Amino acid sequence: MNQQPDSPVNLEQLNQISEGDIEFEIEVLQVYVEDVSQRIETIRDAVIRNDWSKIMGEAHHLKGSSANVGALQIQTLAGQLEKLDQGQDQERAIELINDMFGKIQAVELFIHEKLATLSVQKKI
Repeated sequence: MNQQPDSPVNLEQLNQISEGDIEFEIEVLQVYVEDVSQRIETIRDAVIRNDWSKIMGEAHHLKGSSANVGALQIQTLAGQLEKLDQGQDQERAIELINDMFGKIQAVELFIHEKLATLSVQKKI
């Protein structure tokens, strides 16, 4: 599967950790999506509570875990969220969170496509 410019996952980065094992890639991405989804909800709650320390910590974690699996679009958004300062309004934080949820959905679609590819490969 070739890297597409708007792909939610950088295949070269993912391949570095999986060594080309598609089943492992799928498993890693599924765990990643579950973790990130929970963390984004935690961030959303922290924004409502105006808990910037929690927001920054969770955003930093998201940035790192996203980089590890090659989810570079989410990594970028998490980095932007991490750089927000406490003086900025909650609207920008919510906008970034919503963008991350959209990117998570793209990663989930990517996983389904990988599963379909794996299924076809096993039939051949």
